[in-house]
Amino acid sequence: MSQENVEIAQSWFESFVSSDPDDFRDTLHPEIEWFPFEDNHSRSYGIDGAMRIRNAWLEPWEEMRSELEEIHARDDSVLASIHIMGRGKTSGVEVDTRLHLHFKIRDGKIVYLFEHTDRAAALDAAGMTEQDARPDLAHDPVRGD
Repeated sequence: MSQENVEIAQSWFESFVSSDPDDFRDTLHPEIEWFPFEDNHSRSYGIDGAMRIRNAWLEPWEEMRSELEEIHARDDSVLASIHIMGRGKTSGVEVDTRLHLHFKIRDGKIVYLFEHTDRAAALDAAGMTEQDARPDLAHDPVRGD
């Protein structure tokens, strides 16, 4: 189950920046709750809300790259750390930041997403420890160790 959940979160990440919004929509559970950091973690509910967040996030970039740096699973939770780099269309401001996304999976879809700017807080929220997130230090069910 952990490997499947990792693949679901990876699919979400890849489809987020896809030019086909239906790819992204297909990763979302109808009851998704999303707490984006840029909206002061105000709760958004449902697929329409998630699509608004995605579109609002992608719109202001002149150029944007994101890299999945790490991903770990435990039970129904997945923690993904991403590195985002880009430049705003209007402002020209350069952005270089990291987000730590706590996902919960239900019925093969993303049903919960909380965006953390602090990795330790994200680990705690996902019920993980630093040891869980360091495959070199612990058994990693995703890798099958």
